Amino acid sequence: MKADMEANKRHKTNSLGFITVRHHPVHGYFGGYLIVNNLARPLEFHCTLPVQPTRAQQILYGPTLSEFVCGEQIARALVTKAKGTPDILFADSLAVLTFRHMHPVPLVAMHLPTGDAGTLTRPEGQREHYHRFKAFGESFSVLPEYADDAAEVRNLFDSDKAPLDLLEPFGRIEEALMEAHPATRAA
Repeated sequence: MKADMEANKRHKTNSLGFITVRHHPVHGYFGGYLIVNNLARPLEFHCTLPVQPTRAQQILYGPTLSEFVCGEQIARALVTKAKGTPDILFADSLAVLTFRHMHPVPLVAMHLPTGDAGTLTRPEGQREHYHRFKAFGESFSVLPEYADDAAEVRNLFDSDKAPLDLLEPFGRIEEALMEAHPATRAA
């Protein structure tokens, strides 16, 4: 208990939010949102039902469909459902960054290694330009209009190294999504 209190004193942040969205070719888009404390312990978790864009949305949104579904529909639904507000939001997809236009909390996309996710894929954004930066040994992007969010990430912790693995929560979310939506396991 005392070690937990000491660890919390060394950090400038109270909680971090992690948003992930995955696309399944048959079932559509699935989203998950995990808020953790400074020790990466879960405070809240939420996930969405499958979101399947209509044919009209596919036509009207064209190449920006992923940004609309991931940022404006899924991320907004997940974050507004949560009771807590983290100090910063991390996403693992550039398509989620459009949510930043609707929410005051800094939002950054982490550049994760691509792996074999089976039938689930990570949607990407359609913009040509993002503000890219490095912090804590990781690569991030933010929307150019919110370049100040990069400074928020750099100022998040007291040292040059993040006290927790910023990639690991995304794996937990993806596993929870697979558990919540078992149909996504089969092609």
